Amino acid sequence: MDSLSQQRLSAILSASYSDSEIRNALQVLDSRFTENSPDSRRQLRVDVQAEVIRSNAHIVREFSKISEQLKLVGHTLNAMNNVVSSLKTHVTAAGSETAPILEESSQLLTQKKKAETKEALLKAFTEHFLVSEKDVVILTSSAEPVDDRFFRILNRVKKIHGDCEVLLASENQRAGIEIMDRMTGHLQGAFQKLYRWIQRELKHLSLENPQINAGIRRALRVLAERPTLFQNCLDFFAEARQKILLDSFYTALTGAAPSTATPSYIDPTTKPIELYAHDPLRYIGDMLAWLHSAAVGEQEALEVLFISQEGEGQNSILGGIEEGLKSEPWLGEGDGEEEATRGVWDARKGLMMLVDKDLQAVCKPLKSRIEQVIASHEESTLVYKISNLINFYRLTFEKLLGQESFLLETMKTTEQAALRQFHSSLQEHVRAVQSELPQAPDELTPPPFLHEALNELKQLMISCDTSLIPGSEREGGFSKILEEALDPYLDGCHNLSQDLEEVDKNIFVINCQLAAKATLEQFGFTADRISKLDAEVGKQMGLLTEFQHNFFVHTSGLHPLLVALSDWDPTTTNTAKETPLTQLPPFSPHALSLVSQSFDEFLPSALMDATTGLKRLSSPKIIGEIMQEAASRFVDDFCRVEEVVIDALLNEGDGQGEGGIEFARSIWPRTVDEVRVLLT
Repeated sequence: MDSLSQQRLSAILSASYSDSEIRNALQVLDSRFTENSPDSRRQLRVDVQAEVIRSNAHIVREFSKISEQLKLVGHTLNAMNNVVSSLKTHVTAAGSETAPILEESSQLLTQKKKAETKEALLKAFTEHFLVSEKDVVILTSSAEPVDDRFFRILNRVKKIHGDCEVLLASENQRAGIEIMDRMTGHLQGAFQKLYRWIQRELKHLSLENPQINAGIRRALRVLAERPTLFQNCLDFFAEARQKILLDSFYTALTGAAPSTATPSYIDPTTKPIELYAHDPLRYIGDMLAWLHSAAVGEQEALEVLFISQEGEGQNSILGGIEEGLKSEPWLGEGDGEEEATRGVWDARKGLMMLVDKDLQAVCKPLKSRIEQVIASHEESTLVYKISNLINFYRLTFEKLLGQESFLLETMKTTEQAALRQFHSSLQEHVRAVQSELPQAPDELTPPPFLHEALNELKQLMISCDTSLIPGSEREGGFSKILEEALDPYLDGCHNLSQDLEEVDKNIFVINCQLAAKATLEQFGFTADRISKLDAEVGKQMGLLTEFQHNFFVHTSGLHPLLVALSDWDPTTTNTAKETPLTQLPPFSPHALSLVSQSFDEFLPSALMDATTGLKRLSSPKIIGEIMQEAASRFVDDFCRVEEVVIDALLNEGDGQGEGGIEFARSIWPRTVDEVRVLLT
């Protein structure tokens, strides 16, 4: 075998039958090589090549068709290129011709956009900053009503006026200044129209009607933004209310209806004060009660009118006034009567000041009538009750209206007039009593003028106790009344006592002071004066105690012994040491026996005899205290005498033995304990 064959055989043998290409080739060969014969194996190569040629011929035929089609596409593309080139030429020519038109169109569109923006801006500016003539007529014409349209337009004008600040902050301030001036004129006209409308409404407004028009409250809130006009409305309203309340006051006094020209017509639904109140105190009380009722009613009605609960802040009158002070800031520096014209407006205080102003017209006739009643009655008790009644209402009105009200000043004036008349009546009565002082009664009881004064004083204290005077001021204030209503009468009693004997004088003074104390003790605001009376009574009791003690000493016979003992004092004199006590005449056994007998006669009835001298004292308790103190002193004196006497007699007898004691007791039998028991 030649080398070529070997190589081929080696290549064949070395081939891998697992190769996919060889496997596929074998499968194709197997499908086409049906007969395995020598001829077929020799023709295999020829057959395969023939089949390859046929396949290639078929492919060439198919590609020739594609080539024809591609030629057709090429012609078509050339035609299209020609058309496109022609279109490009026409487009270029058209673009050259339409470029100026497009540029002009773009400019026109830009101008249109700017014009539309300006139109929208102008429309918005006109709608926001300009007011139509129709709205101006509604806002300023008196022929148009003050309704929701008016307030809506007014709010819009105020908003425009405020927004003009934005225009003034821009570079072109002319528009802002012109619009602001125009809006200022509209606002001025609107507030003048509102001011006149409110005046007309207030002229016919009845506060007695609980259904007050809400439109008036709204109008007042808006007008409050102009404090000057608002204050003028309040003044006008106050004048109208003054007339109404004055007529109502006269109606309450006389019963005549305010619409009648003659007082002969009496309203049957009322009880005239001047016809039914005959008592001066009730007359004044009814007038003040009516005034208080009118003030409270006025307050409640004005609260509904001016301090309604419809809104707070900027929707209230307070908010309106605070807003108005910004537009009229100079008012905040003034000293106007109303708080509305100051920097801060207190709604409650301003309301109370308006109530006070409404009642000013009533104050004059009220004051004249009260002063007339006070001047026509000189009875001090009645006048003092009137002053306390006025004081009660003065404190009541002070809580209601404040301390700076005209009505309160009127009440203070009438109260001072009543107090002047009261003090004058007291002084006149004192002068009358002092000019004709009687003699002291035989029974040493308080004189009639003191009883009368104490009865009047009790009525005064009852009136003071029921008043609204604070407890801290009541005692100090009433002490001045005591100086005029009590002290002069007690001084008169002291003057009467000067004509009496010493004991009767003391008893009479004590009885008068005890009567005064009994009257004062019923009230708690007289403690200071009661303590002074107690001190004076104690002084007089001391004098009576001294008198009773002297009575015991002299009546019992101890007086000579006590006098001798005062001179014979071993601690102070040398004579007492040299002279025995029994050698003194009063201390001789015989003299001591006589004193002892006299003492025995005195002792059983001593207490009764001494008490008889004090029986005209009105207080048994004081009698007992005086007797107890006098007896205690006397017992001390007796104890001193007994001790000295027993010692002296023991020395005279058998010394300290039983015989000496019996001798001493035979002369001086009474002991201290016996005396103390008998005098208790």
